[in-house]
Amino acid sequence: MDRVISMSKVLDKNPTIKHAVALHISKYPHISQTTAYRDARLARKIYNSLHEFDFDFWQSWIINDIIENIKKCREGGTYNDRRVIAQEHANLLKAIGERPEEMPDPHRNEKHQFYIMVNVNNQNIKIDINNLHKLPEGTLRELNRALIGGHEIDEQGAVEIMES
Repeated sequence: MDRVISMSKVLDKNPTIKHAVALHISKYPHISQTTAYRDARLARKIYNSLHEFDFDFWQSWIINDIIENIKKCREGGTYNDRRVIAQEHANLLKAIGERPEEMPDPHRNEKHQFYIMVNVNNQNIKIDINNLHKLPEGTLRELNRALIGGHEIDEQGAVEIMES
């Protein structure tokens, strides 16, 4: 169990499994790589603090907990129970959050046409993205050359891009 707790702490600092296993093996040199991966699996399952946080599970759990508290307080009916119910309703509103003004349309991309504007010999050419797959292979190669060609950068250009 100490190894699993240790692995959990390592995973909190190094969430990449491969690196965490390497550190775990260096701490416990007598274990095999398979055992280290097994410890990592157990640590993620038992102590999922930072490396695996399931927000949806947490939100549904907190909402169900608030609802259970409201149900228990309704059975009591005292002044303190009514006060707790009011507080839990406020907590429930915070946990649920505000309703979005308008649900996003899942088909909104289908309603619009998207174009790639290519400048060839000082002439703008519109290419419909939806029809790209219908173009011949040679045309696609030429388009790729037109989009990417002449834009190679050197070390100084990369530094300027990174600093901007």
